Amino acid sequence: MAEPTEKTIKQLFALSGNICAYPRCKLSIVESSGTVTGEICHIKARNIEGPRFDPSQSEEERHAFANLILLCRHHHKVIDSEPELYTADALQEMKSIHENLVGRKETDQDRFFAMILLNDFRRVSITNNSGNVAINSPGAIQGQTVNLKTTAKKVSVNTPPGSIGADQSMSRYVQYLIKRYNEFAGSDLGQKTQFSYGAISRNIEGNFGAPWKLLPIERAGEVITYLQGRIAKTRQARINKGNGYKSFSTYEEYIAKHGV
Repeated sequence: MAEPTEKTIKQLFALSGNICAYPRCKLSIVESSGTVTGEICHIKARNIEGPRFDPSQSEEERHAFANLILLCRHHHKVIDSEPELYTADALQEMKSIHENLVGRKETDQDRFFAMILLNDFRRVSITNNSGNVAINSPGAIQGQTVNLKTTAKKVSVNTPPGSIGADQSMSRYVQYLIKRYNEFAGSDLGQKTQFSYGAISRNIEGNFGAPWKLLPIERAGEVITYLQGRIAKTRQARINKGNGYKSFSTYEEYIAKHGV
């Protein structure tokens, strides 16, 4: 699919002054921390289903400087939710006023900001999908981040082959360790804050870079060692150790007892 050029976004960023173009909005497009909080927005939509779509535009015109504006995520949603109010002419006027107020000359650093804005732009968003979505699969939609918007109450993501979640016995053992940790840590009455039963899964994701079910099976040993270590540090596990009791079964013991 066609997209804006890096040169176009570099110019757009410089003339935006790194500020959302919506009147009186002071939010940055890219924060000093490097977090991208703004978005590349099309004045006339790039897709036929989008707001203000103009069928007479060419693909080149849709992604040209004249048809683009930088807005914070909030105001992007605002203008697209009410296209009857925020017409193409109104947005062009908004852009022109903003650029005259805060626009500046391009700098070498603007190329970097253009690159990260384009990376954010390339993220895939799928709305009301009624079939299957294949991620990182040959011939399928490719994207670093995939956002799903659906009317279904629950979205199920199948674990890919070769992952921990796809291995039934390994998946059950990891869930057993998570349950055991929550059982021990949650029973500690000396905690200063309310215990969160979902925190351990979030901790795994933070330490390993992905939800444990999606990690490759080769990393199962690391996840198991991490969980066993967390269990061993709980107050209950220390009491058990002092009394000569085990606090969890090994993988082999668990499979021998419960089977696959």
